[in-house]
Amino acid sequence: MNTINILNKRNSHFYFFTSLFDVKKGAILSFFIFFFNITSAQTLQEYIREAKENNPELKAAQNVLDVSLEKVHEVGGLPNTTIGTGYFVSEPETRTGAQKARFNVQQNIPWFGTIKARKETASTESEVNKNELEIAKRKITLLVEQTYYRLYELKARQKILVEQNKLLDTYIEIALKEVENNRASTVDVLKFNITKNNLQNEEEILKGKILTAETAMNQLLHRDGFDPLVVPDNLFIPEEEPTMILDDITYHPELITYDHLGDLLDKKESVNAKESLPSIGIGLDYVIVEERPNISFSDNGKDIVMPKISLSVPLFSKKHKSRSKQYELQKEEVYQKREASQNNLENMMEEAINNRITARINYDTQQKNIMQAKQAEEIILSAYQTTQLNFEDVLDVQQMLLDFENKKIEAIAMYFMQTAVLNYLR
Repeated sequence: MNTINILNKRNSHFYFFTSLFDVKKGAILSFFIFFFNITSAQTLQEYIREAKENNPELKAAQNVLDVSLEKVHEVGGLPNTTIGTGYFVSEPETRTGAQKARFNVQQNIPWFGTIKARKETASTESEVNKNELEIAKRKITLLVEQTYYRLYELKARQKILVEQNKLLDTYIEIALKEVENNRASTVDVLKFNITKNNLQNEEEILKGKILTAETAMNQLLHRDGFDPLVVPDNLFIPEEEPTMILDDITYHPELITYDHLGDLLDKKESVNAKESLPSIGIGLDYVIVEERPNISFSDNGKDIVMPKISLSVPLFSKKHKSRSKQYELQKEEVYQKREASQNNLENMMEEAINNRITARINYDTQQKNIMQAKQAEEIILSAYQTTQLNFEDVLDVQQMLLDFENKKIEAIAMYFMQTAVLNYLR
C-alpha cells in the first residue's frame, strides 16, 4: 500500500488539472490558461519589438527608404548653372572700342513637366521601398514567432522526458523490491533501465536542439552571446477557434510592391518621353569694352550685354526608343512575378489553414488518447493492490503516454506556427 501511495504522489501532476476542472467546473483552469497565454503573448511581442529594433536587415531597408525619400528633393532641382569667363589675348577692335573680356552665364531648363515627372518617379520608388520595408518587418516577425514556438516545443518535450525519468525511477524501486520478494524478475528491472537509458539519450539530443534554437533566436534579436530566453512551458489550443479575418490576398504588401513597380515603370516612361523633347537654355553674355582714346562719342567704351536663348534638341533619339522598349519588357516581367507571388501567397494561406485544422484535430485526438492511457495506468496500479504488478503493461502504457504527450506538444506548436503564417498573410 505504501508503494501505491508513492506512485500516486509521483503521478499526481498527471491528474491535477482534471480533478481541478471537476471541482471548480473549469473556472480556475480557464483562468490559468488565460493568464498564461496573455503572459506568453506579452513576452513574444517584446521579442518581436526587440528584433525590429536591432535587426541589421531592417535597419538597411530603413536606410534605403530614407535615401529614396531624400531623392525626391534631388530630382526636383534644375541642372547646374554654367558660368564662364574669357580674356581676349588679341583684343578685337569694334567701333565702340576694344573688347577686353567676356563673362557668360547659362541655365538649362528641361522641357515643361519633366521635373514634375522625375519627382513623381522618385516618390513612387520610395513607395516601393516602403513596402519592401514592411515585407521585411513581417518576415522578421514570422521568423521570431516560429523560432519561439519551436523553442517551446523542444522545452516542453524536455519537461515531459524529465517527468518520465522520475516516474521510471519509482517503477525501478518497485521492481527491485518485487525481485527481493520473488514476485518479479531481474529482467523487469533491466527493461526499466533500458527504457530510462533511451529517455536520457533523447534528453541529451534535445539539449543540442534547444541550444540551436536559442542561438537562432538570439541571432534574430541581434544579441551578443547567449542571453536568457523566456518561453512558455505549456500552451493550450483554445477550445473555440478564434475569429481571424484574412483580407483579400491582393492587398498583401508583396503584391502591392509589384503594383508600385508597374506604376514606377510608367513614371519612368513618362520621364523618358519628356527627356526626348528639347531642353531650353537661357543665358546672358557680358563683354567689357575699353574706351577708344582721343575720340568722343556717346557709346565709346560701352560694355556689351547680350541675352541668349537656346534649344538642345535630341536629334538622335535611339537611346530613348531603347529605354521605352526596356520599360515595356520590364512591365511584363513585373506582371509575371506578381502573378507568381500571388499564387505562392494563396498556396501559403491554404496550406496554413489546413495545417492549423490538422493540428487542432491531432490535439483533440491526443487529449483523448492521454486520458484513456491514464485510465489504463490507473487500472494497472489498482490491480497491484491485490495481485502482482505487470511490469510489461506498465512499460507499454508509459511509452504510449510519452508518444501521446509528444504528439500533443507537436500539434500545439504546429497550430501556433501556422497562426504566425496567417498573421504574416493578413
